[in-house]
Amino acid sequence: MRNKGIGIMVLTLSIIFSLVANHIVALENQSKLSSIAERMENENVEISKWSLYSKKFVENKSIQELKQMTKQYRQYTWTYKHEDDVFKAIGVYENKEKNITEKLQFLATLTNDHEQSYILYEVIGVGTNRNWNDMDTFFTQRSFDIFHENPTIYACIEGIVGDKMEEVLNETMVELLTEFNAKPIEELTEQDFLSVSAKTSLWEDYIPTKEDKMNIQIALRSDGMGDKTTVVIGTPIITSEY
Repeated sequence: MRNKGIGIMVLTLSIIFSLVANHIVALENQSKLSSIAERMENENVEISKWSLYSKKFVENKSIQELKQMTKQYRQYTWTYKHEDDVFKAIGVYENKEKNITEKLQFLATLTNDHEQSYILYEVIGVGTNRNWNDMDTFFTQRSFDIFHENPTIYACIEGIVGDKMEEVLNETMVELLTEFNAKPIEELTEQDFLSVSAKTSLWEDYIPTKEDKMNIQIALRSDGMGDKTTVVIGTPIITSEY
């Protein structure tokens, strides 16, 4: 009888450990977009748009060399801009199969003191994606094809939450930080606006701050008394204007 009880206990513990292990693996396999989207939806945030972004510094290039690089990507529609001391080759491709916009940029600063060249790649989507993990896989592969290495990926999602009065912006921020189990590092507060840079164990890539490090930013902007509030969340930082 005692042996039977021990056997049942061992079986129960095995099932529990298996469920925990599977949960950990699922979390590890969850994309940044999926992690952010899930927690925003937990707080009744309606997702409106999202983006993935990566960049790489390259050996200094001339304007002619940058224009030559664009010929490798003929599916993009290219425009050229020369603003102050920065030259930009901007390519846009409307990927109808994935229902996304792909944006590829080659940039060069032209001042003698700060000559730099770099490549930016971005994917922009609207609304809730059907499979965030698939989109993450697509972006990672495309980035590798462009950069020939795995760069840091910046994920950002914007959404709307209704009927958030100004005095409860702080409460909303606390709820979102709790969703990500994030520790605030820096804060910016203005009228109808609140932004917090924080640190969470969800992701391993960090950006150094003056006294610590951060890997998530949350910004809230209210349209006024009783109106909708825009929520923007990015890791390791927000890459869109907010």
